[in-house]
Amino acid sequence: MIIGQLPKAFDPRKLARQGRQFEGSLALEQFGQLVDSLADDKGEVKVSLHFYMSEDHRVILEGTVSATLKMICQRCLDVADIPVTADLRLMGVLTDEQARALPEDFDPMMMGEEPVELVPLLEEELLLALPIVAYHPPEDCLAQKSFTTESEEEAKAFAEQVEEERTSSNPFSVLAELKKDTTN
Repeated sequence: MIIGQLPKAFDPRKLARQGRQFEGSLALEQFGQLVDSLADDKGEVKVSLHFYMSEDHRVILEGTVSATLKMICQRCLDVADIPVTADLRLMGVLTDEQARALPEDFDPMMMGEEPVELVPLLEEELLLALPIVAYHPPEDCLAQKSFTTESEEEAKAFAEQVEEERTSSNPFSVLAELKKDTTN
């Protein structure tokens, strides 16, 4: 396994035949399209890749790409650290027809004569893994703490009361009361 230096571009066939593994990190600022949706371009993207050949001699790339991204919390509009992880499970294809015929658990990785660029490949996976809406965890969000109409004790008491009413209320209890009235 090679740790540290990730290739900028690679030949997936060659690396798969060699069974190569890579582990390292890249500067977040290299991911231009991803950085455009972030509050800050500081940080790193951790990458772990494993290339191998399947039993039917197809090129496979598996791995993970992860980063803690600074995004704007949509509750409080402050910067939130959002952990994002994408699992890679790619199979090399040469045509769109091969891509459509892939097993369900694989995504296509288009291979041609040119080497595959690593950063655009990883950036696409991270973009797909971004949350639709970024939020702090509720206990860390200023808006969640500041804009409530009740104290924490009142909220707990109300939640307990609602739970008690839910468990004790029976829609047929009215019928039981009617039955008591007719027997007397």
